[in-house]
Amino acid sequence: MRDTYLRQITVKERNTLHLLVDDDRESGYRAKIILLKDDGYAVPEIRRITNHHDNNIRKWIHRFNKQGIGGIISRKHIRNAHKFTDDVESKIVEISSKNPRKYYGLEFSTWSLRILAGFIMNDIKLVDSISHTEIRNILLKHGIRWRHSKTILGSSKDPEYALKKIH
Repeated sequence: MRDTYLRQITVKERNTLHLLVDDDRESGYRAKIILLKDDGYAVPEIRRITNHHDNNIRKWIHRFNKQGIGGIISRKHIRNAHKFTDDVESKIVEISSKNPRKYYGLEFSTWSLRILAGFIMNDIKLVDSISHTEIRNILLKHGIRWRHSKTILGSSKDPEYALKKIH
């Protein structure tokens, strides 16, 4: 396999890369990859030095080639939360408070946040996109604390559990 190509680095870029190695943890390892490649190391050698996967090493080299320093700088992923109308939020609260088996003919009797999000998007098409985290936030906003559903097999608080288990 051919080694990954790194374009010529300017003096200014080299200085910035050295600063990144010292100052920024996330971008620093990316800068180190570029500097090692510029020093003549092959991708497998960089992998041994940095303990990062070959594909990631190649990805950062390619990004640097195309975008320069900006291609390897860490950016926080900022995602604007959807703004849902009060009607949509009320409908989500209503759906979440109903038994899915009894009211919607589903095969389970309690909602998980992920299943509820999928049901709201795919089955009733209330919204185009919603995450389980957004569902949780809507429920919390309306005073509903969501719990993890869990099934415990082999025990029950029912005093007649042992008798029922036999039959």
